[in-house]
Amino acid sequence: MRVAMLHNRYRTGQPSGENTVVAQTVDSLGNSGHEIDLYARNSDDIAGMSRKDRALLPFRSVWSFSAERDLTLLLQERRPDVVHIHNTFPLFSASVLRAAYRLDLPVVATLHNFRLMCANAVLQRDGRPCESCVGKLPWAGVRHSCYRGSRVQTLPLASSIGVHGKLRTWQKYVTRFVVPSEFVRARYVAGGFDPDQIVVKPHAVPHSGAVREGSGDAVVFLGRLEEDKGFADLLRAWDSSLGRLVVVGDGSLRGEAEARAASDPSIQVMGQLPWAEGMEVLRSARVAVVPARSYETFGLVVVEAFAHGVPVVASRLGALAELVDDGETGALTEPGDPEGLRKAIGLVGDPVTSVAFGERARQVYLDRFTPERDLEATERIYTDAIARHADGGRTRRERRADRDA
Repeated sequence: MRVAMLHNRYRTGQPSGENTVVAQTVDSLGNSGHEIDLYARNSDDIAGMSRKDRALLPFRSVWSFSAERDLTLLLQERRPDVVHIHNTFPLFSASVLRAAYRLDLPVVATLHNFRLMCANAVLQRDGRPCESCVGKLPWAGVRHSCYRGSRVQTLPLASSIGVHGKLRTWQKYVTRFVVPSEFVRARYVAGGFDPDQIVVKPHAVPHSGAVREGSGDAVVFLGRLEEDKGFADLLRAWDSSLGRLVVVGDGSLRGEAEARAASDPSIQVMGQLPWAEGMEVLRSARVAVVPARSYETFGLVVVEAFAHGVPVVASRLGALAELVDDGETGALTEPGDPEGLRKAIGLVGDPVTSVAFGERARQVYLDRFTPERDLEATERIYTDAIARHADGGRTRRERRADRDA
């Protein structure tokens, strides 16, 4: 199968799970004999643009004729069986969908975030979940300056969401939407998307096969050291009676963490580490902690912990609540509750409990999140999209209506 893959890469200095997922998908498909044409642009290139081009960028993010033209030429030359769209912001725009549509090609679009409904793409305001714009014109986002704290920068994004929402651009041109969790699917359905058009496919996590031995020796936090990730709640919850806390990552709260570590030897702040080194730290964990205060569309660190046979304490929020089976593979706590978090860490961190939960977590990984299972699911989605497109792209609901008429 020939696949045209399109992705606007995020800036180098901005850690991106999306960049990682796209790279893994391209490698997995290519190693399995599929022909992949990757059409990528890099947000790093914005810094080198002329002042005029940077000024026009917010408007081109609504509709870029140059991106549509470039993709049309590529698709005409390569004639893929399916086009797979990932991130289109800010250098592509929804215009690339029409390029595939005009050439009568099926389109699969992975929705990694909530950018089609929310100006900041994460359904979050002031470090807390926010759904003010779900199913509505997103003017609340402009009022609250949701993109980079600027009404001026938020306005073109909100306009794009409003225009394409009213025209149903994405629903018209996309054959099949892919989301990483039931939670994301539910939010898009609440926003007016057809549930029959959306399929859930969790992200895969590659793993070398090395798993934790015994019960581990530390509580590990791996992620951005920010308020919305619940890191401040973890610091408030922590006391040395819980054992040893190892912190991997960087962010605005790193200074606070290092100051706390200076007076509490049970806390070790390692900073940002290469992925492989971070996984080694995770493999030694008694429990991994993901105390988010804002929605997670998936939760790669949860699955990375499961892959190593490590249980997880996570917030009962967003996709985290469907990844962690409370009392089986870890524990769920209410976001923003340091006392509940402390108790959960103590429960799951018990050596006997940690081993039992970790074994179940490892099995969940093998059953659901391996690259092999992800490849099979991706191939099924492509095959379904091709068949669906050949049938006119109609939803099951529309076909039922035709039969019943």
